[in-house]
Amino acid sequence: MKFNMTIPEGTRDHLYGEAELYENLTRRFGSVYEATGCKRISTPAIENYDMFAAVNRSMKEEAVYKLTENTGRLLVLRPDNTTPIARVAATKLKGEALPLKLYYDQPIYRINSDFSGMRSEVVQSGIEVLGASGVKSDLECILTALEALDTIGLDYKLEIGHVGYFNALISGMELTDEEALAVRSYVEAKNYVSLNMFDKIFSLDVIRKLPLLYGGAEVFDEAQKLADGNDEAVAALNYVRSLYDALCGAGYGEHIMVDMSMVHKFDYYTGTVIRGYLDRAGEPVLKGGRYDKLLCEFGYDVPATGFAINVCAVADALVKSGRMPERKASDVVIHYDANSLNEALALKKKYNADGYVCELTVFDELSDTENYAKQTGIAKVIDLSGKAAK
Repeated sequence: MKFNMTIPEGTRDHLYGEAELYENLTRRFGSVYEATGCKRISTPAIENYDMFAAVNRSMKEEAVYKLTENTGRLLVLRPDNTTPIARVAATKLKGEALPLKLYYDQPIYRINSDFSGMRSEVVQSGIEVLGASGVKSDLECILTALEALDTIGLDYKLEIGHVGYFNALISGMELTDEEALAVRSYVEAKNYVSLNMFDKIFSLDVIRKLPLLYGGAEVFDEAQKLADGNDEAVAALNYVRSLYDALCGAGYGEHIMVDMSMVHKFDYYTGTVIRGYLDRAGEPVLKGGRYDKLLCEFGYDVPATGFAINVCAVADALVKSGRMPERKASDVVIHYDANSLNEALALKKKYNADGYVCELTVFDELSDTENYAKQTGIAKVIDLSGKAAK
């Protein structure tokens, strides 16, 4: 019987050192989160489709993996981690002391364009802080993100922005929901060509300048000019300035950038937004921000903020930098016979207690055990069978 032994596009097998690298990264990030008081949770890989369709309206239907259960109910492979965690907080964790500080490491699944090279299965590690608002809450989230990025060992940058700035600037424009979403995506992608061709905003120099509001502290002066007379935009800008000053004062100035055009593609963000970049990574490795209205969709009106790290992108950057763990051979292999099994087990236990990796042979002939040790780089062979190799 012939069958297809390839794996679906956008997925990947992780072997040996790469698999260990993923484990190391999630453990490392988890230690950072736990040190800030976060507690680990996990959610099912399969969720009800209607929850995402109702709550996460900016996620395209064709971008999610759909399946059905035996009753015909439409299900979906988890395309996002924030939404199901909001569901858990509003149900099983409702009534617990606030703020709730949660963290996770689990994959999401999204369908990408054919041959785009993007992953369909992405391992994410992140936190959600539920039930707190204001500068201190945002600072805790951002500082945790910076600490996590700092553990990677590569140069990194973290952008900060505020969706309220963009929303305030376009609030007076007569745009349909679809048009507003298109403008959002053009600004987010810094797509100047499409912005210039968008008829309804062609005469609005403000929107066309938005993608240019990126850089260091000098951005604030330019952003102030665009926001002149718009109290909501000025308030959002001043909020970002306060975060920027606090982060620079905390010693992270060389890592912080300002991007007032950053809005993220998901429309549930309501305030501060962040995005992290890593040396050797061809895409953002961290995304997040404040989403104060999302839990209202589940009947739980509490503010929230968080971020997710793309562990796959981080691992790829480390591999490109030559940081992948080496594949290590076992230290010892014990050759034994039926009469020496107990002795072999006791010796293996002793080697393991001393921190060595020790195997029991699977071969009957000592020569086969020795050949296996030679092929795999095992330095020591112990013969308890009393038979010399032929």
